This record gives sequence, structure tokens and C-alpha cells, in this order.
Amino acid sequence: MTIYDLKTMQICDIRESTVVALGFFDGCHAGHQAVFASCRALAHRMGAKSAVYTFSSLPKSKDAKCIFSLDERIRAIRKSGIDYLCIENFEQIMNVDAQAFLEDILCNRLHAIGACCGFNFRFGKGAVADASILTSFFENRGGCVNICDKILYGESTLSSSLLRSFIENGELDALCEVASPYSIYATVEHGKELGRTIGIPTINQKIPQDKIVPARGVYITECEIGEDVYASVTNVGVRPSVDLNGQENMETHIIDFDGSLYGSCVRVNFYKKIRDEKKFDSLDDLRAEVERNIEMAKNYFK
Repeated sequence: MTIYDLKTMQICDIRESTVVALGFFDGCHAGHQAVFASCRALAHRMGAKSAVYTFSSLPKSKDAKCIFSLDERIRAIRKSGIDYLCIENFEQIMNVDAQAFLEDILCNRLHAIGACCGFNFRFGKGAVADASILTSFFENRGGCVNICDKILYGESTLSSSLLRSFIENGELDALCEVASPYSIYATVEHGKELGRTIGIPTINQKIPQDKIVPARGVYITECEIGEDVYASVTNVGVRPSVDLNGQENMETHIIDFDGSLYGSCVRVNFYKKIRDEKKFDSLDDLRAEVERNIEMAKNYFK
């Protein structure tokens, strides 16, 4: 997959005709995967290359929290088999009207002869244009547009907003049914090393500011360390049994791992919430509970 970082004003030198998938694609859930698959299929049928046009950050606010970082979105889109990925800065085009977006960006810059999007896709200054306008534009030029229908999860429409609510409510097992596990990739920092005093060492990581913080509690997780993957148990919260300052923290015990990770970046994948955060009367009680949680994680991955 060739990547064009348009936000740095890099010239997009695509020479072939393309079919372009349009959207932010936060989380790259099953609905987004349907758009990617539709884009590849339509591009093949039209003898063109597949492309994704997306933004480097959430359009609403620079402070908005994401499911995926930009690097995680790139990784997921790469796995989907797309030929070209074009990343734009939303602020650079937020005042571009719909017709200029279609003609100048899609057709002139990306050589689009078709497009794919979700049922609720909107574009142009003020989001005034919808998928029907996109369809009319390309059909009038002899092209084609595929609009993917909504996918339901129970009675709710599958969306990035739904995934964000899963994370905030600790429903990570529900998220795993429709998307890749929620993950946090962060540097391992020095903590108080209290885990070692009870024989259960942990790593400490700060949750990046642009990532959603999962509901406080203990989770079955998995740690990616280089090329290796380990089952693990992660506490998200303030560690009420051992920490008196009330600071939010992410602390993980990596099962069957022995080594120092200080200064390294580790990815933690979240699968299932075991319990809410709880204060224990003694470190012995805490150790016994963590050992039970570890057994639950081992059984989960069996």
C-alpha cells in the first residue's frame, strides 16, 4: 500500500484511475471493512486501483478521543488490501464546497472514477452533501458509486460512536465481536514496584491523551512485546488498595514473562472486563484476587 500524507502538502502522484473509499474509519469495524471490500471489488470491476481518502485526526475537535491512533488506522487499512492511502488534514478542506471536493480532490488529484462510502457519509463545507450527491456526480461522468448499508448490533447501528461507548462502559467483549480488540500502545514507565512486593510484577503505562480511557476495572488482556504475544491482566484506574493520590493509571501483569521493559513500547489489547476496581483490606487479599484474575485470563485464552 502506497501512502500519501497530504497534510504535509506532499504531491499525490497517482497516475492510475482509482475507486476511493471515503470516511474517517475510526476503529475499522465491520462496517468499515465492508466499505473497504466494496472498494476493492468495484475497483477490480472497473479496472482501477483501490484507494482510501481519510483524515489525520477527528474532524470535530483536536481534543476528541479516538479508538485508533493514526498509526493503528494505517495498520488496519493496510491489512484490508487497499492500494493507496491518502491522509488529509481536515482543517485544510473543511471550507471546501462539495462540488470542489468532488472535482478538484477526488477527480483531479486522485483520478477517481468511482467511490465507496457508508450510508451516512456526508461531505462539503458544513456537511451539506450526502451519498446521493456523490452517486449522481460519478454516474453523470460514467462512473459508479457503492453505498454500504448500515450493519446492526442488536438494535443499534454499528458505528464508531457505538464502539466508543463500549470502551467507556467497559464492554470490551462486545467490541471484539465487531472489530479488532481495543488496544493501547504506550511506553513502560517506572511505578512504585509494589507488584513485586507481592510476587506479581507489573508494568505501568500512561494512556495517551488522544485515546479513550476504558472504564475503571480489571481486564483480560494480551501484551505484544516485539514479535511475541503474552496473556495478561490489566487494571485501569487509581489502584485504591495501594495508591493514595487518586491518579489514573494502567497497570498490567504479563503472564509467564520475565524481564525488564522500562522505556520500551508495549501494546496492550483488551478482551474482557473481569470486575470493577475494588479496595482490598490487605495486600494478601489483593494478591489472592490477582491470582484468581490470572487464572481467569489463562482459561480465557485456552
